[in-house]
Amino acid sequence: MAETLALEKIEQNTENLYEAIVIIARRARQINEMQRQLIERELEQNEEEGLTDEMVEGDMIEHQFLKLPKPTTVALNEMLDGKLTFEYLDKDEK
Repeated sequence: MAETLALEKIEQNTENLYEAIVIIARRARQINEMQRQLIERELEQNEEEGLTDEMVEGDMIEHQFLKLPKPTTVALNEMLDGKLTFEYLDKDEK
C-alpha cells in the first residue's frame, strides 16, 4: 500500500526536492538495469540446461519480475535511509 511522505523527509539529504527526485530516478534506473541483467543471466543458464521452451521462458520472466522489489521503492528507501550518495562533476570534467 502506498504511503504519503513529507517532502522535507525526501529532501533532507539534498539541497532541494528536485535534486532528490533526479537522484532517486537515476538510482531506480540503475536498480532496474541490475534486475534485468539478473533475469537475463537466469534465462541464459536455463538455455544451457536445455530449457528453451518459449512458454517456460515467458512464465519464468513474469514470475521473476513479480517477486523483485520495485526499483523506485528501493531507491526511495535508500535515499530516506541516507544510503544513497552522489557527487557533482566539475564543468571541466565533462
